[in-house]
Amino acid sequence: MVPDIPFALEHVEQKKPVRRTLHVIHCLSGNDPSFIEEWEIGMKSVLVNAPLDSNLHIHLIADNNAAKEIDSIASKNKWAESVWRNEIEVIVHNVEDMVPSWKEFLTNKLTNESNRGWMDKRVGIGGYFRLLAHRVIVQYECKNSGTSCPDVVKRDLQDAVYMDVDAIIIANLNHLRDTSDKILRNAKEEGRQSPLWIWHGNSGFIVLDLTRMEEMWELVVKTPIKNKGPKAKGDQSILSMVEQHYVNVTATMPFTWSTHTGHDGFNAEPQQLIKTRNEVGMLHFTMPKSFGKNFMDRGGTDKWCIRSPRCNHKDIAPGGDMHNVRSSWGLAEYYSKLNWEWALFQGGTSRLRPGADGHALKYVNKVYLLELLQTLGRNKAPKVRILKELKSLYTLL
Repeated sequence: MVPDIPFALEHVEQKKPVRRTLHVIHCLSGNDPSFIEEWEIGMKSVLVNAPLDSNLHIHLIADNNAAKEIDSIASKNKWAESVWRNEIEVIVHNVEDMVPSWKEFLTNKLTNESNRGWMDKRVGIGGYFRLLAHRVIVQYECKNSGTSCPDVVKRDLQDAVYMDVDAIIIANLNHLRDTSDKILRNAKEEGRQSPLWIWHGNSGFIVLDLTRMEEMWELVVKTPIKNKGPKAKGDQSILSMVEQHYVNVTATMPFTWSTHTGHDGFNAEPQQLIKTRNEVGMLHFTMPKSFGKNFMDRGGTDKWCIRSPRCNHKDIAPGGDMHNVRSSWGLAEYYSKLNWEWALFQGGTSRLRPGADGHALKYVNKVYLLELLQTLGRNKAPKVRILKELKSLYTLL
């Protein structure tokens, strides 16, 4: 006797949907104490606002000096002992030994025989890491996938978010994930190609399609950038140049996730932020050297009002200019005051689902190229495997 349909459906095992993964990227070069201090503030803001409904992979692209500092901080503050609502993985990608080849690549892409200057010394080599990060992140995320990347992994690599260390998250990253997903979905529904990146003209906070960043470099060489001076070849200038010549390859990030001190008049009138925007998910502190070594130096966020002739820093009454600055930009200072123990509790333990044990934070230190060559020198047997890993930097996708 054939059972009725409702009875049959009751016995169908339902597969649980695979939880999405949000990829966040920080790039670090050097071990200047003020820079590392600023990175810690930004890192705390990311972890405290870890997405409620997604796993989180934080990719730290670092040279040797920065990697050592990160290791010390992670060990001292017992990151690996913290417990989280969803899976959290922090990966230190030590790219020290890749820097020479990356510099050669940049020289070939950005210069010609009559114009060999390419590095914008205002940002240094670390400023270019964001445009090459895909070469290690994709390899890492697809490491167990043979010669191709599974769609479920590739999907999440298509909207990874890069943020400068002075970009401070003040809202849950769930909303950023939903925002970028909506932009990608709208592009598909409208028959447009998926954007290579989503931004608002500032490379300090940008959603990248890591699976297609080599396409960006193919477009770079078709622009007149090789004839420009070094200051026109910084990371942001490279992206702007491509966008100017190929207008359909990017998409615009809503203001919710694009709030920068150097944009939209906020440098002159920082007090206007709280009056003009109802939803703010991040605060990015771009600033001149005269403002200090990081955004907390020389007076913290108050200095944006103090140093502006159009902001009355003496007006601290509710609704006054300084009060408005402290009630908006000043919120970033919370993460500078938050110690690591409290940050790990707030972002992790306090947000566990009722009755759940949670997930231990996974901390990974990945050294590139050098470890492969050392292995090759010790043992000839894995030569084919190693060569395949190196080749996978370019052929995974």
